[in-house]
Amino acid sequence: MGAKDHIFAGQSTFLVELSETASMLSSATKDSLVALDELGRGTATSDGQAIAHAVLHHLSHKVGCRGIFSTHYHRLADEHADDPAVALYHMACNVGTGAGGLQEVTFLYKLALGACPKSYGVNVARIAGMPDIVLQRAATRSSEMEAVYSRLTVNGQDNILENSKLLQEILHALNDLFSSHYPMSADLKCLNQLWEKARKNSMPDVCCITVH
Repeated sequence: MGAKDHIFAGQSTFLVELSETASMLSSATKDSLVALDELGRGTATSDGQAIAHAVLHHLSHKVGCRGIFSTHYHRLADEHADDPAVALYHMACNVGTGAGGLQEVTFLYKLALGACPKSYGVNVARIAGMPDIVLQRAATRSSEMEAVYSRLTVNGQDNILENSKLLQEILHALNDLFSSHYPMSADLKCLNQLWEKARKNSMPDVCCITVH
């Protein structure tokens, strides 16, 4: 699915992919076998993962068919870790350390139970012959991003919900701060307490807030 575009018809690879998926969704029955490969890869991570989530949920819980749904979205696998309608598997591999401390992956071509523990894209970049300086920077950045994701999900969904509540409290405190009259010391003290609580709860160090 979505293996090529129809550029002369004004259809990108992503549009072709979604058109083929739409055809599957409209014709699938409980007796169907549906195979989807890396759905959602043609757009931003948030949108692509959201589409993949919705399609997988529809097929597994509404249609009830059998299927093979391969994805690079690790969060999608996390969401279905306890879903009785979805079984998680991954292609096994051996991971060693090569030159420059970079990971070297040997694919075993064996289907193993459970979600894949991580991605190994930097290893593919190494095989492709990218310069060592680029590989080292990519590996460092990958580790940093994995650490952030690990912090945000250390306590699972409860931690995410708690962070959302904290953010709402911070926004309310900011609103009080900007709408109140002097003195603002009480509002600032409240905001500072909420921010410290958020930092202890492993919220990101930077939040983007749009003020209308």
